[in-house]
Amino acid sequence: MQCSLLSLGGRLKDAHITLLINAGLLTRQLIDPDMYWFAIPSIGKLWKALLQGRKELLSLLKRKRHKEMFLAELEKKRLRYSPLDMRFHIRDLIGSGHLKTFLTTSGLVVRVSTD
Repeated sequence: MQCSLLSLGGRLKDAHITLLINAGLLTRQLIDPDMYWFAIPSIGKLWKALLQGRKELLSLLKRKRHKEMFLAELEKKRLRYSPLDMRFHIRDLIGSGHLKTFLTTSGLVVRVSTD
């Protein structure tokens, strides 16, 4: 019910706002009590793991001679400072443009982007 109410721009009642606040998905702004922020509970732990994994993976690749590595070999590596999977970080860095992939006769290679 709340999803359709919010997506259609319907009238919110105090009960709807209270429900979202109690669920931890909405917080009041301190400056204006009629203004709210959307919140994601425990996002700090995920953000920290993401940043540490990015840093560690980029550091690993930058130490290589050509700043590249075979994807299959890279996926076998373990990250010390992030509980997230190596494949998650590889996809994240490819999606953000920090890494590029290209196909060779020996397999897929991941390289640090120079852009």
